Amino acid sequence: MNSLLRLFTGFVAALLEAWQELRIHKLRVLLSLVGVTIAVASLTTAVAGAGMAQQLMTEQLERNGRPALINTYAFSEQGEQFPSANAQVANAFTKTAERFDVEYASMVSRTYGYKASAQGASIDAEVMVVDPDYAPIHRIFAQHGRWLESEDAQNLAPTVVVDRTLYQELELDQGPLPASIEMNAGAQKVSVTVIGATSTRDGGLGGQMWMLPQTYDHWFAATSPLADASYEMWVPIEGSEELAAHFAVQMQAELPGYSVESMRSDYLSWGGDESLQQLAMVAGGIAGIILLLGSLSLLNVAMVTMKQRIREVGIRRSFGATTGRVFFSVMMESVVATAVAGGLGVLISVAVVTNPKVINMIVGSGIDQMPAFPIGAALAGIAVSIAVGALTGVLPALVAARVRIVDAIRV
Repeated sequence: MNSLLRLFTGFVAALLEAWQELRIHKLRVLLSLVGVTIAVASLTTAVAGAGMAQQLMTEQLERNGRPALINTYAFSEQGEQFPSANAQVANAFTKTAERFDVEYASMVSRTYGYKASAQGASIDAEVMVVDPDYAPIHRIFAQHGRWLESEDAQNLAPTVVVDRTLYQELELDQGPLPASIEMNAGAQKVSVTVIGATSTRDGGLGGQMWMLPQTYDHWFAATSPLADASYEMWVPIEGSEELAAHFAVQMQAELPGYSVESMRSDYLSWGGDESLQQLAMVAGGIAGIILLLGSLSLLNVAMVTMKQRIREVGIRRSFGATTGRVFFSVMMESVVATAVAGGLGVLISVAVVTNPKVINMIVGSGIDQMPAFPIGAALAGIAVSIAVGALTGVLPALVAARVRIVDAIRV
């Protein structure tokens, strides 16, 4: 117990001594730590920025379906080229999904040829016929208003959610939601109610709108029946391949005269996560280079200043300071200094990365769930700064430990 107390007392004394030395040599400390502060700030910003970029890339990949996404198609044995879209297939899918306790499942069908108009503006629209679970499956959020609900099928007017393209082109952002727009398909004109708008933007020339299958069947199927449809499920990754195989067998048993295919199709199934891994490797490489440059700068300044402190070290030795005490105190000067610099660098990084203007400049408005500043990046910055201080303090500490009293007298 006494030995531990002496060890702790010696450690605290060394820290206080190192802090006093830093206060005395303010100019040297300032020159030494500017590079470390910049290096740690850059390192932390690179790590945090990589996390933000990974979040953005993950969201973009998951817009096509979160892992594990299973797509199911039913083909009529009468030789149809496209997967069937009818009530019999939809009922078989729903019944099979309930049997397998699937929490998120949705029909998906696309139809074109519609024009959406409002406020004197008109734009081509792609209609997506989906169930309410389509939003969580594809990481879609209603940035304005709300997403579709099952009860919307009972509304007296067709209810839709639009993407950012339609929301802005039709000037729906000039007023509150819900709002009414017109959908034109040839001679057919239907007034629909927009209850929500997402942050996603269609990649084509027009925009996208989503409506429930019941809504489409009631208002549009008579003049423009759906040509094909697929069915999606979001299930746990573990065992998803086996689930897809069993699901196809069970659903086909519900559909005499049909063949059913079910397969996993999310980005993890075709190696889409490699881009995320490459991004992490690039960020790590950049951080390593930054750290190397900062540590070399610190080591250079520390070695030069140690040559100027030989008399000081000799005087301490003449008053009885042991070699170990001199070595430890000099190294702790570097550690304490870099810890302070690391903390300052982390604060600078937090201020930069969490600045809304910087975020909009880097990722724009294409990210729905902006991650908080990663605690891991801050801890990594502090840990790296302490490690750099310890490593770069070893050589100056060795030089100080080898100083003899006679050498100090000659200086």
